[in-house]
Amino acid sequence: EEVKRKCKVVMKYLHEPERFGEWAPRNILFYGPPGTGKTMTAKALANETRSTLFLVRATDLIGEYVGDGSKRIHALFKDSLKRAPSVIFIDELDAIGLDRSFQSVRGDVSEVVNALLTELGGIHENKGVVTIAATNTPGVLDAALRSRFEEEMEFKLPSKEERLDILRSYARKSPLRIKADFKVYAKRTEGFSGRDIKDKLLKTALHRAILEDSKKVTEVHLEKALKSMPSKPMPPGEMFT
Repeated sequence: EEVKRKCKVVMKYLHEPERFGEWAPRNILFYGPPGTGKTMTAKALANETRSTLFLVRATDLIGEYVGDGSKRIHALFKDSLKRAPSVIFIDELDAIGLDRSFQSVRGDVSEVVNALLTELGGIHENKGVVTIAATNTPGVLDAALRSRFEEEMEFKLPSKEERLDILRSYARKSPLRIKADFKVYAKRTEGFSGRDIKDKLLKTALHRAILEDSKKVTEVHLEKALKSMPSKPMPPGEMFT
């Protein structure tokens, strides 16, 4: 909910970029545990504002030859400006944006980071373009790179109330009706991300019901899904501080 509230400013900017000028929310860092909705939020943001979405993994920016990476970075931002309003979403930023002591091991990574620093630094106005990067481990990012993001938004594991909303939301989309007391499972899924709830609980239970030719998903299927999990999803640790 806090992320959604903060994103309202970004939405207003994408709707009226000329209104903000130098005060535009250009670079934003999403961070938090896996499966908490970082990519989904970027997609929703682009969809709600009818903006072009450039969805890239950080490792895709590394070229095969020296110079390829920086060319890809500059081409990405140039294309996004042509198709503005647009949202550039760079997933797994830590795959290339580690502290400089680690970057020195690979020259191509340093090249990509330097090109990214240039684009994020505001040398080009990039009016109507918002860059969002995501990471599970913000603490390992290069200090210079992290400083380019004027806003950081934390994605936390859902509360019990939020888990209940997630269960109900996915249940409405299920191809089989799910007959269960969702309040019970909202309580029992503490430490689960939204992705865990969908993939490890509901999807597993649904597949069991389909294999049994059942016309609905019952609490029996949900219980078996919970018991089949090798371990409870790991809660966020020190690396998220």
